[in-house]
Amino acid sequence: MKKLIFTLNFFALTVLFVSCTKTEIDLTGNENKPSSILKGPAGNGGSVTGRDAGTPPASNCTPTVVTLFAGQTIDAGNVTVTNDANFIYVTYNTANGYVLTQTHLYVGDCALIPVNKPGNPIPGQFPYITTHSNVTSYTYQIPILAIPVGSCGCIAAHAVVVKLDAAGQVLDQQTGWGNGTVINPTGQWGMKFSFCSCQ
Repeated sequence: MKKLIFTLNFFALTVLFVSCTKTEIDLTGNENKPSSILKGPAGNGGSVTGRDAGTPPASNCTPTVVTLFAGQTIDAGNVTVTNDANFIYVTYNTANGYVLTQTHLYVGDCALIPVNKPGNPIPGQFPYITTHSNVTSYTYQIPILAIPVGSCGCIAAHAVVVKLDAAGQVLDQQTGWGNGTVINPTGQWGMKFSFCSCQ
């Protein structure tokens, strides 16, 4: 009897361990170009791929484009969001001499944006975070389950941008947000904007 109980316990633990193992998959299909695989929140349908430069695949959906404001008032580029049947594509593009050094992204239910007790957004707790080496464009490819086809949600797109001189020295460094509505009207200026995935 003890042998049977031990065998059943061992089997149950083995099944539990195997079911909790995660596998990373490169969703770009581009074997020659390394991509950074980032973990998304639980239940988003899997991993998310990010890539420097490039544009998302062609889509029949009209993209949502908002200004990437740095320091609240500086036009540092834009954030473009579109989708196809499988993915939501969020592209940061810089302008006016600015480049990306960090991006922090939230895509999903507006009520679930990570905030602190006063209600201010916490970009460091956003599910998608990448450090960049002074790039002008970066695209996140996120499983469509974050905002399923035909439904609406929120995008909170935060960035750290710098402006460099000809020698590569930093002239200006700012935090930026994709333009939208302030997440905490009585707090910091972090913003979110609506996105409805099209069919």
